[in-house]
Amino acid sequence: MWAKKNPSKFWTPGRTLRIAFLNGTEEFKAATISAANHWLPHINLKFEFVEGKEGDIRILSQEGTFSSNVGTDALLFTDEPTMTLWPHSPNLARYFAANVMHEFGHMLGAEHEQTHPTANIPWNTSALYARYGITDNPEEDDYQARVTREWLHHSYLDRATPDASVYSEYDRKSIMHYVIHQSWTEGDFQVFLNFDLSEKDKAFMAKAYPYPTKNE
Repeated sequence: MWAKKNPSKFWTPGRTLRIAFLNGTEEFKAATISAANHWLPHINLKFEFVEGKEGDIRILSQEGTFSSNVGTDALLFTDEPTMTLWPHSPNLARYFAANVMHEFGHMLGAEHEQTHPTANIPWNTSALYARYGITDNPEEDDYQARVTREWLHHSYLDRATPDASVYSEYDRKSIMHYVIHQSWTEGDFQVFLNFDLSEKDKAFMAKAYPYPTKNE
């Protein structure tokens, strides 16, 4: 797991984060709270879930997207949702929970694991480009292809700079890792959807949000 180091986007340990639901059914809210609370045993933060628009984090139930501001960036957007979660039916509860934990990982300051500074993923860039409908040649791009290429590099291909990052060992089991299909890589490399926090996820966040020692 990794996060940007400068500036730090971690919350102050010991803080209670007010997390507001802007909309959504009671079932959606209960499933969100249940999944988000998986982080709590590993961090010195508290979550206070509330109704309405007043919150450090503001969750919008919206079909078609999962997203979140990273860490304290949420404080920069006082009149907008800071997290969107795509409600799913109960038969997809485990998939929904995994995505909630992923987005709450972003909310806690973590970035995508596939762009980890030491991730040495053997990408087949031609195959990845083709999957998203673009070619190897940027000169052939129209506007939409340029947007797609930039997104692919930001989300998959461009690794973070070590000096500007704080990170633990690269972790293919991280909740912050995207699925990577075998056809997108050279050789034998793929990553399936991770449904749970990994041990390295827990350890990283425990260091990011430590409890005070007895002498403090």
